[in-house]
Amino acid sequence: MLVAFGAASWLAFRSPAQRPGVARVGRTFLWVTWLAFWAVSTPLAADSLAAWAETTGPDLGPALANKNPDRAALVVLSAGIRTADPSLAPRERLDSASTQRVITAARLWVEHPVGLFLVSGTPPRQTEGMVDLATALGVPQGRIVVEGRSRNTRENAAFSAEILRSRGVETVVLVTSASHLRRAVRDFAAAGIPVIPAAADYSGPFGAEVASFLPSAGALERSQRCLHELLGYLFWG
Repeated sequence: MLVAFGAASWLAFRSPAQRPGVARVGRTFLWVTWLAFWAVSTPLAADSLAAWAETTGPDLGPALANKNPDRAALVVLSAGIRTADPSLAPRERLDSASTQRVITAARLWVEHPVGLFLVSGTPPRQTEGMVDLATALGVPQGRIVVEGRSRNTRENAAFSAEILRSRGVETVVLVTSASHLRRAVRDFAAAGIPVIPAAADYSGPFGAEVASFLPSAGALERSQRCLHELLGYLFWG
């Protein structure tokens, strides 16, 4: 969008006296891109995008009823790290999405203990932080396995599937951000692993008010995350 804004500015102010038609198109395009940038920066637009992008899963109580917990696994996908500063504890280096995913996964494990707690993602300092946080929240170290090769959601699914099959897992609960869940469920299904989805980092609607029409960095970040998932779901998985 910023590239489009720059191109529109160039057209709008490039020799307007000599090429008035081009300048007029540029000014129109400039207003359109500016308004679009304003729109996606508002909580109202972010709420609308989140309504499409975010999804949740079923109540795990009924979903796991009559399932053998020793043949079940809880898989949590990594997101990113906030800093690589080695002076901090590994769990404190995680970004907000990774932190929320682990918090949700650990809570679900405490409520529904299963045989395997699988952390999927790379680089190692990221999964190290997730394991550190999970154990601090009550998940036994002996139940945790790390899949440390995957660089995207498709690889999360493919490489996790290898581990899950090798360990005879029959039931999989997949934990990731609510905005990422739809794409992750699809990719795990494509890898031959049907999952029970469990949403973390769910934002939901904030409700309409005057501030809903005013741009903010937080709303722009939510819109960016949802648009990223939309493009990922439609084009690259």
